[in-house]
Amino acid sequence: MIKQGKKRCDVCIIGAGPAALATLSAIHEPYTLDSMTPNQVNSASESIRYNKGVGPSTKKVCVVDPSGDWLGRWNDNFDRLGIEYLRSPALAHPDHFDINSLLAYAVANDRENELVESGCAQIRKLFGLGQTQVGLWKLPSTRLFRDFCIHLAKQLKHEFVKGMAVDLTKNDNGGNEDESTSTSYTVTLANGSEINCNSVVLALGPTGTPVTPAKLCNVPKDRLIQWPKMKEHLKSHHKRVLVVGGGLTAVQVAQYCLRSGRKVVLCSRRPLVERHFDIDTCWFDKRSANLQISEFYHQSEAERLTALKEVRGGGSVPPIYMNDVRKWQRSGELSVLNGVEPEYMESTVDGRVVIGMGKEQMTFDFIILACGIKPDCTANQLVRSYQEKSPVKLVGGFPSVSVDLEWSKNLFVVGALASLNVGPDSGNIMGARRAAAIVANALECKAWLRDSDSRGALSNRYDHLFWDEEDSSCCSSDSDSE
Repeated sequence: MIKQGKKRCDVCIIGAGPAALATLSAIHEPYTLDSMTPNQVNSASESIRYNKGVGPSTKKVCVVDPSGDWLGRWNDNFDRLGIEYLRSPALAHPDHFDINSLLAYAVANDRENELVESGCAQIRKLFGLGQTQVGLWKLPSTRLFRDFCIHLAKQLKHEFVKGMAVDLTKNDNGGNEDESTSTSYTVTLANGSEINCNSVVLALGPTGTPVTPAKLCNVPKDRLIQWPKMKEHLKSHHKRVLVVGGGLTAVQVAQYCLRSGRKVVLCSRRPLVERHFDIDTCWFDKRSANLQISEFYHQSEAERLTALKEVRGGGSVPPIYMNDVRKWQRSGELSVLNGVEPEYMESTVDGRVVIGMGKEQMTFDFIILACGIKPDCTANQLVRSYQEKSPVKLVGGFPSVSVDLEWSKNLFVVGALASLNVGPDSGNIMGARRAAAIVANALECKAWLRDSDSRGALSNRYDHLFWDEEDSSCCSSDSDSE
């Protein structure tokens, strides 16, 4: 752990969720099996074995997060909602080296029973995809995914710094012709300590303002709460609960309340949409993913923002959750109201709230909101302070960054902050994994793979057949040299 004073590293990753771990993996892993042929993999292995100075990155990396451990906030949210299985399939994980590694981890540790069928194997357009047959589209348990990430982090060299990053300053090291080293940053923590680094990666997760429906703004504060704080405010005498929202989180909040013996009304502006993932499987399918990414990126930023909203569609619920919703509905403990906008009417003498539901009124002990967030990167203190110092264009609450996901030179964003460049899956593990690869390439962690001098696996094997300008001048005619 860091002590009061200054620390030095090459790369500082701020955040400790799946996107941060994916970035750490992409920086350190020498190559990825996902995008290389067997011959290229063999060539890369041979280069590492026989050539000094190539292979895994030697960059010194520190990770800053207030939780003090990997997946701190992620674990809190999953534990709070009692989530047993991830929505993302087993091929979605932070390991940059091999897309099969989570599945391999489960097999090696005799934990295949913690992978459950997602139903994707029955989707007709995925029949020809071998990944569905070997288990890569199964859903891992929360415990399996968590243990895998801890195992992965232990394999990757880094220093974990417990602390809250509150300020980021860009230092001008003028006089150095190498632009990559002429810029450095100072990360200031809440305890006053500082970290000096060449590069910073912001892996902060979704940032924005929780949405409160306009007609519920006047509900007394002791009867209305956003879902992350429900455990602290939901009391034993709150027996009848209204959950507002139409996505998976709203359903998970309803399930939590139902399991604790409460009666629940789940209210959504539109019918619940049943879908395996929050975006279409074409974004996960390796046969079509690159096309989706390319088409997204070649739109204007305004069009991309529209695409982000359309592809995600305002939230959806996987079949395994919808089956549970129907079970609770049959029991009479859960009512689902669609196409209704709840409106606060009044409070009763004993403090309960009366809510208008279209033509009828209902009385509740407590209201929990799970309506998502309105994207706004400046809702994060660190981002807001840096935006004031080094402003960039904001589109729909997202920063407009470069193709290399740079806010400014050597300051990168991954996860939800990279949505305008990465696509609608940027906040998901697959999108975070792709963003991490972009950052690692920008940091030249994989440059040796294309280096012909070290016979890199991705270098041009015929490069020696071409002359550069110096060679061609040596072979000029006598008359030209006179």
